[in-house]
Amino acid sequence: MSKSPSPEPREPISPSTSRSRDGTAMDDEEGTMARVAQFVEQLHASISSPHEKDLITARLLGIAKARKDARTIIGSHSQAMPLFINILRSGTPVAKVNVAATLSALCKDEDLRLKVLLGGCIPPLLSLLKSESTEARKAAAEAIYEVSSGGLSDDHVGMKIFITEGVVPNLWNQLNPKSKQDKVVEGFVTGALRNLCGDKDGYWKATLEAGGVDIIVGLLSSDNAAAQSNAASLLARLMLAFSDSIPKVIDSGAVKALLRLVGQENDVSVRASAADALEAFSSKSTGAKKAIVNADGVPVLIGAIVAPSKECMQGECGQALQDHATQALANICGGMSSLILYLGELSQSPRLTSPVADIIGALAYTLMVFGHKSGANEESVNATKIEDILVMLLKPRDNKLVQERVLEAMASLYGNNHLSSWLNHAQAKKVLIGLITMAAADVQDYLILSLTSLCCDGVGIWDSIGKREGIQLLISLMGLSSEQHQEYAVQFLAILTDQVDDSKWAITAAGGIPPLVQLLETGSQKAKEDAAHVLWNLCCHSEDIRACVESAGAIPAFLWLLKSGGSRGQEASAMALTKLVRTADSATINQLLALLLSDSPRSKAYTIRVLGHVLIMASHEDLVHKGSAANKGLRSLVQVLNSSNEETQEYAASVLADLFSTRQDICDILATDEIVHPCMKLLTSTTQVVATQSARALGALSRPLKTKTSSKMSYIAEGDVKPLIKLAKTSSIDAAETAVAALANLLSDPHIAAETLAEDVVLALIRVLGDGTSEGKKNASRALHQLLKHFPVGDVLTGNAQCRFAILALVDSLNVLDMDGTDAADALEVVALLARTKQGVNFTYPPWSALAEVPSSLEPLVRCLAEGPPPLQDKSIEILSRLCGEQPVVLGDLLIARSRSLGSLANRIMHSLSLEVRVGGLHYSFVQQKSTNRSQWKYLMLQDI
Repeated sequence: MSKSPSPEPREPISPSTSRSRDGTAMDDEEGTMARVAQFVEQLHASISSPHEKDLITARLLGIAKARKDARTIIGSHSQAMPLFINILRSGTPVAKVNVAATLSALCKDEDLRLKVLLGGCIPPLLSLLKSESTEARKAAAEAIYEVSSGGLSDDHVGMKIFITEGVVPNLWNQLNPKSKQDKVVEGFVTGALRNLCGDKDGYWKATLEAGGVDIIVGLLSSDNAAAQSNAASLLARLMLAFSDSIPKVIDSGAVKALLRLVGQENDVSVRASAADALEAFSSKSTGAKKAIVNADGVPVLIGAIVAPSKECMQGECGQALQDHATQALANICGGMSSLILYLGELSQSPRLTSPVADIIGALAYTLMVFGHKSGANEESVNATKIEDILVMLLKPRDNKLVQERVLEAMASLYGNNHLSSWLNHAQAKKVLIGLITMAAADVQDYLILSLTSLCCDGVGIWDSIGKREGIQLLISLMGLSSEQHQEYAVQFLAILTDQVDDSKWAITAAGGIPPLVQLLETGSQKAKEDAAHVLWNLCCHSEDIRACVESAGAIPAFLWLLKSGGSRGQEASAMALTKLVRTADSATINQLLALLLSDSPRSKAYTIRVLGHVLIMASHEDLVHKGSAANKGLRSLVQVLNSSNEETQEYAASVLADLFSTRQDICDILATDEIVHPCMKLLTSTTQVVATQSARALGALSRPLKTKTSSKMSYIAEGDVKPLIKLAKTSSIDAAETAVAALANLLSDPHIAAETLAEDVVLALIRVLGDGTSEGKKNASRALHQLLKHFPVGDVLTGNAQCRFAILALVDSLNVLDMDGTDAADALEVVALLARTKQGVNFTYPPWSALAEVPSSLEPLVRCLAEGPPPLQDKSIEILSRLCGEQPVVLGDLLIARSRSLGSLANRIMHSLSLEVRVGGLHYSFVQQKSTNRSQWKYLMLQDI
């Protein structure tokens, strides 16, 4: 529960000389501690006279008020609190007042407040509150207010103490109208009650019975601002706790009193608390809503909503006034959506109870907070209707204040995510409003007409701004205006270039590129980011425009933004540079290296991305020649893999993977321990995405060239591939595929193959064969092929189930593999090998029988026979000849359906160099003739031949 407003602080009851002396004498903690100990000892000594104790307590008060460390020392002294309580009970009037004021000072610190509360201060303070001395009552009231300032919501011990000692009833007694109470005391007492009385507490029943409503309503008319504010807050809590009390509150005249307090002439904290009470009042009763309306409360609440902007209020109280007044009006209207419609329609009414500017201003605030303050289940607002009303109210050359309020309301409408999603071009309209508010009168009229056209005429943003005429205006605003105006102008250009292709050549023709490039260097952070985005859009549209951007000196400007910009600016700069830079010149590479190795920017991700783009375009000689700028850049990326920043590691590994994948011509020369070892090291990263990108880089680097049958990675020692195998077994199929791709390149080495097989990697390969992408299946079949080159089938595939799944998955992968590449040949080679395998120790039946059991698996093999090159046709014939006895009808139908396969079969029978293929093809043909129409078969084969 928030701490309530308190009256102005009072001067301590102590001699001025002692205050000034104590304030200057203690300059260090040890001195403070010694002085506090001395004062406490003097208070404890029985020889100290009453007058001396008055002086000592005054000095302690001065110390406590002057220094925070002194308060801590006093609070931690074991004898201080018992002595203070004893003085409150039996000390002189002056000493009591000084001790009570000291306790108030201690309670400024939360930890000490709890110590004071637990020290037994409440009973003597309540006794002191009943003193005939005004000063004593003030000191006691302030101490009770301070010690209760933490509220009760999270303080169960404190709650027990306050309840046990009957603090709340005693405080209400102090406010009895029959006893004329001092205004300062009244403020502190109501503040303490505000601290202690929540909307769910059980104090209110007794309060009502004791005439609490009359007391609170009477305090609303007090001339003490703190008492008024606290009383209004108490009234709000009373009505939330006991809605049955509302009729009595209405009869007491509280509504008019609260509306009067909301008025401009009162303190802002009082106005906020009164609005809080009206919100609570209107939320509980239809009668309460009518009472507020009948008392002309709606105009008052509208005025309260716009008061902070009209009266230049600052701080939490002004915000609270707006929020409570808005919610009170929403309660009266039936919800926030109904309030928005009511204010919109009221602004057009010929009979206004409030100035139209205030009504529109209240609408602007309500539109801004809608969705934040309203309930989740509240009916949505008809945003289009509100927009239509506001456009109708927006007129060029209209009353300046009304126009400003309408623009403010429209900005709130387009800036509210809950409402703008229902409107077309909301972001563009919001930026246009920003331009309007900053523009000169003649330009303002033009832009208002553009905004009206965009809202009402059903045209797009290109037509609404006047096409090329609008572009020229925006470019002029971008070059000659204030920083904020530049931001709006370039943001609108960014929206245009995102949506309208014609705008890109219009910007170029109007001379917009040079000022956009200049903004990259001199504009605000936001202007730089949007200018970068516009230039990137221009570069993407046309090679001619890209050349214009480059000739305007954009590359150095983008490199500067890459160094000095924020995250969004760096991203936009990186995107633009990847479009602009077309040659890998040493100057650009060296500038990027300087950024990569310097302290600025903190994030290296975008610099790495641009450097990778430039290196891809470098010549073979520059990339492999030590000492060249390109080679330094590449080796710097490798060094970055050792960074402690995981984002940097991820980007560097990803860029290296792209570089090695694109530039296979450099991999054989650069596949050295100096480059491979950092990639291998990152495979052990605890961050999976870093390990995955590292595996991708390693896979690209180790990929065998077409002219070579294997990858020479002799520098990979035993045990190095274990992290790669672990990654292949991970739950993420993407990470597993990446690891399998790298393994497929390395398994030509028999030692690596043996280590991989020992780590049971086959399950991972089979998983990728079944669930992976086409690329993943291709690499998994390559890896399996490599293993079967080194080891018998029974050592690689263990058991019927594993073998069955593998052969079916391999055949299925043929559907997505390129027939003219080596990938389909690898897969068919494995299938052929499995088809030749006979039943044995590991297999109770031959692996090829799985194909016979699943007729649909034969179709990819027939496709290879029909469409593949001769080597694939030979492998297909070898496999199909073993199956033709099991599924002669199915195979016959498939061959007839793919008539080209018959010609391919006949061609390979006659021309294949493999006796096994020729014999298998004849056997295949003979079986098919027996199972199908012989004349049809002969006709088809002769026709294809």
